Amino acid sequence: MALDQLLTQLEIKTRGPGFTPLNQQLNQCVHQAGLITGVMHLTCLHTSCSLTINENADPRVLKDLAAWMNTMVPQDGAGPSGPDGRRRRYLHDDEGDDDMPAHIRTALTTQTMSLSVDNGRLLLGTWQAVYLWEHRSSPHHRRLACHLIGNMKDSSSDRDQLSASARNTTANLLARRNGQRLNDVVQARHIPNPWAEDGGIETNVDLLIDRLHEISCQQQ
Repeated sequence: MALDQLLTQLEIKTRGPGFTPLNQQLNQCVHQAGLITGVMHLTCLHTSCSLTINENADPRVLKDLAAWMNTMVPQDGAGPSGPDGRRRRYLHDDEGDDDMPAHIRTALTTQTMSLSVDNGRLLLGTWQAVYLWEHRSSPHHRRLACHLIGNMKDSSSDRDQLSASARNTTANLLARRNGQRLNDVVQARHIPNPWAEDGGIETNVDLLIDRLHEISCQQQ
C-alpha cells in the first residue's frame, strides 16, 4: 500500500544565538497535514544554524551547551593556532567575526533530523525537545523543510463523505415527503365503483388510479 506524503516549509524567527523550541510548531504541522503514523524528516535550509534534540526541563542544560560551544568555537573571528602558536583570522569573514564560527558550529552539529510520528504527534521522550540552534550573533529568519511520510487522514475525503451522506439524507426525506403527497392525491382521487359514475364503463384512467391505490396501500 502506497504511503501518503507532504512537503512543506516552516518559518522560524530566532532572537540571536541560542535555542528556539520547535515542538509546538512541528506538532501543529503534523496535525494540519493529518499525519497519523509515519515520519517527519526535517532539513535546516541554512549553513549557520542547526537542529538538536535535548533537555526540555532544566534551562541550565542549554546554557551549558552554549558555554561549551563558545569555548570550542569562539566567535571572535580568530581561527585555530598556527605553527607559531598564534591565531590568525578566518579567511571567510564577509559578515563579521561570527560568520565562519557559525559555519563551524553547524558542521559540528546537524542540519537534518528524522522524527517518528505516532497517533498524530511527535514521538519524543518525556524530557526531550527539538530545537533550532542559532549560531549567528543577531536575530534571523530561518526556514525548515518538513517532509512528512506515512498514513494521513484524508480530511477532504471525509468532507465529501459527509456531504454525500447529507445529500442522501435530504433526497430520502424529499422522496418520502413527495411519496406521501402522491399517496394522498391517489387516495383522494380513488373511486371504489367508477363504473357507476361513468355509465358502466371503467376507463383506463380509473384502472390506473385503482393500481396506484393498491400500491400506496401496500407502502403504508
